[in-house]
Amino acid sequence: MIFQQIVNEESGCLSYLIGCGEAGRALVVDPGRDRVPEYLRLAAKKGLTISHILETHTHADHISGNRDLAAMVRAPILVHRAAGVAFEHEDLSDGAEIRIGTVRFTVAHTPGHTPDSICLLVTDLSRGEAPWFVLTGDMLFVGSVGRPDLGGARAAEDAWESLHRVLLPLDDSVEIYPAHGAGSACGRAMSAKSGSTIGFERRFNPALQIRDRGAFVDFLMRDLPPKPPSFEKIVSKNRGLVSLVAAKPRPYTAREAWDAVRRGEVVLDLRDPATYGEMHIPGAVNVWIESPQFAERVAGMVPAGVPLLLLAQGPSDLDQAVQALSRVGVDEISGFLQWGMIEWRSEGFAVESVPQMTVHELAEWLEQGREITVIDVREHSEWLEGHIEGAVHLPMLEAPARHAELAPDRPKAVLCAGGLRSSTAISALKRHGLQGWYNVTGGMSAWKRSGYPVVRSSSDPGASPRT
Repeated sequence: MIFQQIVNEESGCLSYLIGCGEAGRALVVDPGRDRVPEYLRLAAKKGLTISHILETHTHADHISGNRDLAAMVRAPILVHRAAGVAFEHEDLSDGAEIRIGTVRFTVAHTPGHTPDSICLLVTDLSRGEAPWFVLTGDMLFVGSVGRPDLGGARAAEDAWESLHRVLLPLDDSVEIYPAHGAGSACGRAMSAKSGSTIGFERRFNPALQIRDRGAFVDFLMRDLPPKPPSFEKIVSKNRGLVSLVAAKPRPYTAREAWDAVRRGEVVLDLRDPATYGEMHIPGAVNVWIESPQFAERVAGMVPAGVPLLLLAQGPSDLDQAVQALSRVGVDEISGFLQWGMIEWRSEGFAVESVPQMTVHELAEWLEQGREITVIDVREHSEWLEGHIEGAVHLPMLEAPARHAELAPDRPKAVLCAGGLRSSTAISALKRHGLQGWYNVTGGMSAWKRSGYPVVRSSSDPGASPRT
């Protein structure tokens, strides 16, 4: 057997190439749109032809590369019959088997995360009849289980049944390989490990410690983070209900960009927070190209369907951005500023800035009782681990929709874990006319390292009106 796990560290997505060297064929599982050339290179390097393409479920966090890959290798796309896709494919059902040489893949329908979710039990028949490992899709993660967004409590009950019917009866030694790891929005508190065993998860996975169905459902439904706004759009594209297009941005002069912004196009500023803060185009959304989950953050923060103009520090950043954004279905990229801020400034167009504030300056302001609202844009679990007393909790992806909760002109110091998400949140909130921003460099990590006090709570009070 040939087994290759392909890790996308930016998004936490995991895909697989599994085949038989003697047969010279392989199956690719959960391909990403931005990794198709990599699958082709890997297969060629190992002397394999890709003969099958399989999806463990309809993904909501990234665009699948199944159709692009199928067009290149002329292999069938296999999905569970409950997926309801509108493109050419072959349906799978519970118990179906796929044979590639001495490798046997057995399909187990495991609804919960989605109605069409499957797990794939993989057996190397040259070793024996028992499964060696299982590809768990988004049913079971290392340290977590899939969030039941699509079906609510009913889906959580389905997840309980799927786990106890298919996965938990397996031997402790069976390895598990999920479709996502740390950094993905498809689960909570996932481990950075990319594989585990049934025995390890049975012993240490919090969700699997729960013995009662009702308590399990309550656990899965409690404190679910909001679905990123791009999920529905991505699902529609992955089902073939919305056409896939390829972005072809063209160079814009500063004058053309100024006209485009006046028409409603949005500048996506790919520069680091300090450079953005020093001088930027009014209304630009700032997501640093080197940010973790860059594409996912853009998809969650830019207005859906609005054409984007990219502002970068170099050509390689532009190429990287276009490729990454294609993974999450953000293809409405009309162009890029050919000469960046240099030409924009020389033409005399308006610019804005966001002062950067150190944690020491913030602590001094608070000690002096100066007028300032501290806004924490980290996730719920991060907030509960410790935050600044009196801070307002406004998770980054929720910030634009909750802008009315903030006073327009009161000074506001925004922080996250390190200073990247805070700059993104500020840029999105500035588009709603709010002023008085300071980006706290180093964020809560620097605050804690400096020994400044934090408070912990068991609940999240949310933002107070007009703070």
